Amino acid sequence: MLIVVNRLKRFYPNDIGIAVIGDEILKGQVVDSNSHYITKRLHQLGLKVEKITVTGDNKDEISEEVKNFSLRYDYVITTGGIGPTHDDVTFESVAEAFNEPVILHPELVKICAQFYGTTDPESPGMKLARVPKSSKLTFAQEDGELRTHYPNVSVRNVYMFPGIPQLCERLFDKLSGQLFETTNQFYTRNVYFNVTEEKIANALSLVVAEYPGVLIGSYPELFNRYYKVRIVLESSQEQEMEQAYVKLLQIVPREVIVPQEKIFNK
Repeated sequence: MLIVVNRLKRFYPNDIGIAVIGDEILKGQVVDSNSHYITKRLHQLGLKVEKITVTGDNKDEISEEVKNFSLRYDYVITTGGIGPTHDDVTFESVAEAFNEPVILHPELVKICAQFYGTTDPESPGMKLARVPKSSKLTFAQEDGELRTHYPNVSVRNVYMFPGIPQLCERLFDKLSGQLFETTNQFYTRNVYFNVTEEKIANALSLVVAEYPGVLIGSYPELFNRYYKVRIVLESSQEQEMEQAYVKLLQIVPREVIVPQEKIFNK
């Protein structure tokens, strides 16, 4: 799987592309939960995901996607295509994207030998030890000691994660703060309305025009007994976000705003 600039680039110094890799995603045989999980965690870290794509198990297509994403985004995250079978082609594809050979990495050979119980370099398990030549290994740490579990493998600004959700989430949680650095932080406000979207559309447009550094999202609710629309204001500039929030409250009728205590203290 692969998780990856807009008018707000100046407010979001680090943007990310995510590439989801796997035929099973494109066929609907498996639901992609990795990009959702990673995107949510990155947002908590203050990082903005610009684009998410899904590519099948085709080396040429993956290579082209990775190459383009690497040029366009600060960080590229891939999920899927790491394993011992014929359709696990992420490492070869990333090597191809950067015109590198694939090598048997000594540290990965030790890990694979211990896990699969063989030192045969031609065994299927050793496919996980064959990575692009310039690969960097980042191991999760626990109590100051390096763990022997499989690490994250990265090349330049491309970070490759496994496709199995449990493994992807565990590794991402342990390494995300270390791999993806930013001083950015998102500031958010929510406003709830008891009217449908078209009733507040003009007000939203006015706020958007006056505060271009604030992202404003409108999310309707069809079956909520307390509100019909949730508006989310977000920016990495706290003062501008608060100004936009106050402006919105000033230009809509007070009676269409649902007090948050009514929603959360029900």
